[in-house]
Amino acid sequence: MDESERLRLQIIRLARDIPHGRVISYGALGKRCEPPISGYICGRIMALVLDDVPWWRVVGKDGRLPISKRGPDHAARQRQLLREEGVEFDENGAILGHFFED
Repeated sequence: MDESERLRLQIIRLARDIPHGRVISYGALGKRCEPPISGYICGRIMALVLDDVPWWRVVGKDGRLPISKRGPDHAARQRQLLREEGVEFDENGAILGHFFED
């Protein structure tokens, strides 16, 4: 297995470990990798995962949904999936801090 595939599988495993109703930033997820990677690289990998990986639980460090850059429909879907898990947003559309994993 090459390094990029090993890293992709590691990101998938870590994303699947995020508990229901919780979120983590791309940067924090990247730091959990061995060796650690940047949030940018983590985001690039997460953009390619299938729906059986809870991609919607990985968000911007400010609680915003960077997926909105790909289109408003993507962000609306992510917001809906998170709300179904009980995640709450503030009046500006950012996820409240107590829903973040450390």
